Parts: sequence; C-alpha cells; structure tokens
Amino acid sequence: MTLIINSLIPLVLCIALGAILHWYRFVPDTVWQGIDKLNYYVLFPSLLFLSISQAQVVLSEFGSVMTAVAIVLMLATIAMTVANRLGVLYENIGVYTQSAIRFNTYIGLALVASLFGNDGLTLYSLIIALFIPVINVISVLSLTAHQELSPKRLIHNLMTNPLIVACILAIMVNLSPLSMPTAINELMRLLGTASLPLGLICIGAGLQFAGLLGRGLPLVMAHTLIRLLLMPALAFLVCGMMGITGIGRQVVVLFFALPTAPTAYVLTKVLGGNHALMAQIISLQTVLAMVTLPTVLWWLMA
Repeated sequence: MTLIINSLIPLVLCIALGAILHWYRFVPDTVWQGIDKLNYYVLFPSLLFLSISQAQVVLSEFGSVMTAVAIVLMLATIAMTVANRLGVLYENIGVYTQSAIRFNTYIGLALVASLFGNDGLTLYSLIIALFIPVINVISVLSLTAHQELSPKRLIHNLMTNPLIVACILAIMVNLSPLSMPTAINELMRLLGTASLPLGLICIGAGLQFAGLLGRGLPLVMAHTLIRLLLMPALAFLVCGMMGITGIGRQVVVLFFALPTAPTAYVLTKVLGGNHALMAQIISLQTVLAMVTLPTVLWWLMA
C-alpha cells in the first residue's frame, strides 16, 4: 500500500498544482490551451513513439492480454451504446460513450512506470498503440451518429490524429530490422520526459465543476462509479477466465480503472457534442479516481 500511495501522491500534487495555478490566474487561459496543444501534438506523441518503438513484445503474453482488453472494451461499448440510445439526447450519446472507453494515458503511464517498471511500461505502451485508433474511431462515430459524416472526412480525422500517427510509425519502426539513430531517440526521450508532468498539471488546470450540482448529478455519479469500479472488476474477471495473471492482469485492470482522458473534451467540442457535460464528467472522474485508483490497486496487488 505504501508503494501505491507513494506512486500516486506526486500525480495528485501535480494535478493540484495545475488547479491552484489556474485558480490564481498564474497564466492566461490561452497559455494553458497552448501547453495542451504542445503536449497533444508534440510531447506525448514523442513519449508514445519512444515507448512503443523500443518495446520488446512477448507473444505468449501479448495475445491473451490484447484479447482480454478487446473483450472488455467491446462489452463496455455495447452496454453504453444500448443505454445511451434509450432516450438520451443525441449530443450526450458521444459524451457517455467516450467517458466509458477513453482512458487518461498520462496518469496510466506515470503509475505503470512507477509500480511495474519497464515490463509493465512495455505492455501498457502496446495496449495504447493498438487501442488508441480503435477508441478514436468509436468516439468519432458516437459523436457523429446523427450527422452526415463522409468516410473521407472520417478517415481524414483519424489519420491526422497525432497519437494515432505516432503509434503507427512506432509499430513500423519496432517491426523493422533497422534501428533509430541515437540522436533521434535522445530527442524523443527529452520531449517525452516533459509530457507527463505537463499533462498532469494541465489536467488540474482544466477541472470544471460549474453546473454539476443539478438534476443530472445522480446519473453522472452513477455512471462515474460504474466506470471507475465496475469496469476494472469486469477486466479482472475476464483476465481470470483467460488465465492471465501477474503484471499482465495488473496492467489490464489498471487500464480500465483510469479516469476519462481530457482529450475527450476537445473532440466533443469540435464535433458538436455536449462539451460542458464532458468537462464535468472528466473533472468528476479525475477527482474520484484519486480515491478509487489506490483502492483498486491495493485490492489487485494484495
């Protein structure tokens, strides 16, 4: 438990620092937007590229873990889609779907690196590489189900996503017999090192709770608790059914215990969804995850 708490405290403090800096207007909102954009388009893709391109794939464990993640993700997507179709406003369908399937990779990478070392980081990076494209496709489709979105525009939106591009390039490099120049690897390492602390600080700066205390709070709270507690429990059961143990099971369960990614807000706003509700759900999940994450990890590692 001490290891879990010591791993979480720096993350919580980074998020709190961002919230304090934003509260005291340390920098204008436009600066936060610029930092977010820099991280999304440059720093975090560099971190992803380096982690995935250098990952050592263990095929015996890789296949079963990927299958477990795919099954849980599919079940969650189907359940949320069916639930959201039952009288939910169209602009909210994409919000609830994203909040069920998108994961805060900043928090995840920091925790995995601290708790599970290079082996866990390799597996987590591979999960991200395979599921970032899938999650983005589902997110875009859920947000545009009521719109006339051409296949050409959909493909363009996906292929210009910097995270997807970084994952595809990294997989190509990983599978290639050639190696990256040392200078390029060092550049990616330097850029990637800045990504996690900046990402966590920006999460804190972006917390929004205005308007949350209304008639919709019970639904949002129930959805959040299902997301943060029921989904990791489901992942644990699927791993048990498939015989996945050790670091493989721990990384998969942690993946599903993470709160929703802040990037969901940007995508929701661009594609015309209820971005105010998305911001509230992201904020609520992020805060509650500071309690649910150590609980899930303690139970998982006990």
